[in-house]
Amino acid sequence: MGITINIAMVDIKVSKQGHDFNEREQKILEVLMLNLAAHANAQVTGEGMAFHPKEKREDDIFSFQFAWQKSIEKQQYEELVAAIQSRYETAFKMSGLEDIHIDFLENSYLKK
Repeated sequence: MGITINIAMVDIKVSKQGHDFNEREQKILEVLMLNLAAHANAQVTGEGMAFHPKEKREDDIFSFQFAWQKSIEKQQYEELVAAIQSRYETAFKMSGLEDIHIDFLENSYLKK
């Protein structure tokens, strides 16, 4: 039996250096990004996903940890990242927002 990589959680951080969004605008963007991620997750994994807010730095617009009760395989994770990134980039482009940085930090483990 080979080694497989499973993903249990991923931290997603979206930032814009020197942004001037007020608290209400940040909350609207946060809700949008959560909804886009939930839709991408349902389409790619078909599994439930929990959202956990993380501490934001000054330039962060969005900082959340997404977690699955049942870990997903590396291939599904890569499809999910591509789907989320595509949705976020499209939403930002349609909103006229530029110079947005999206970072994914996975928490994975090996299964033999």
